[in-house]
Amino acid sequence: MINKDSAVQRSLPLYISAPQACEYLADEVAQNIFISPDVDMNAELYEHLLGVGFRRSGKFVYRPRCETCKECIPCRVQANQFRPSRSQKRVLSTNKDLAVQSMSAAFSAEHYELYLKYQRHKHPGGNMETFSEEAYEEFICQSLGTSAFLETRLDDKLLAVAVTDVFSNSLSAVYTFFDPKHLKRSLGTFSILKQIEKAQQLGKDYLYMGYYIEACSKMSYKPNFKPVEFYLDETWQAKIE
Repeated sequence: MINKDSAVQRSLPLYISAPQACEYLADEVAQNIFISPDVDMNAELYEHLLGVGFRRSGKFVYRPRCETCKECIPCRVQANQFRPSRSQKRVLSTNKDLAVQSMSAAFSAEHYELYLKYQRHKHPGGNMETFSEEAYEEFICQSLGTSAFLETRLDDKLLAVAVTDVFSNSLSAVYTFFDPKHLKRSLGTFSILKQIEKAQQLGKDYLYMGYYIEACSKMSYKPNFKPVEFYLDETWQAKIE
């Protein structure tokens, strides 16, 4: 019997990137396979590709394909079964003075300034710290279907933006940036909780959260949103074994 997921991937033209230093694990070499940009990447196809481990950066759809490392594991939250933990309830309580609204995925100078502020704090010296408006738009303001910016504000002050893709059966957390002056608010966690809440309101089953690397401390928060699933051996599983 032909595996439908594998058959779909084989029918798409793929490219592999040149080896480069991994930004998450020291001494590892990273490579990605990309879907050809000539493919008509509609929302239905991209949601299918999310389900078999792909992600997007701007409009480029990719999946890690490293020669010596298999640590990047796609993960998703079962939004329809999610219940916040005690610590997550504390985050929600701490931020009960904040307002969250869904905005169209369009360029905003206010968003752009917050993005640069976040990059200067989170990734000092990185190339995204000096993104031009055009580069920012290509990375943040693209869509392969329906996308929204979940804005978090304290009164009129913008604190966080969570870029979110919306599909027929799922949401996908694309990228989140926030004001580093408010670290005690755990705005990253708060934004994910609001994305899960949005998925529940819309009747979606999953929130895709990108890749999880067990040895990378920056990603240690992802399994905390339960129930979580990991894509291993071409199937979604509840545990990493």
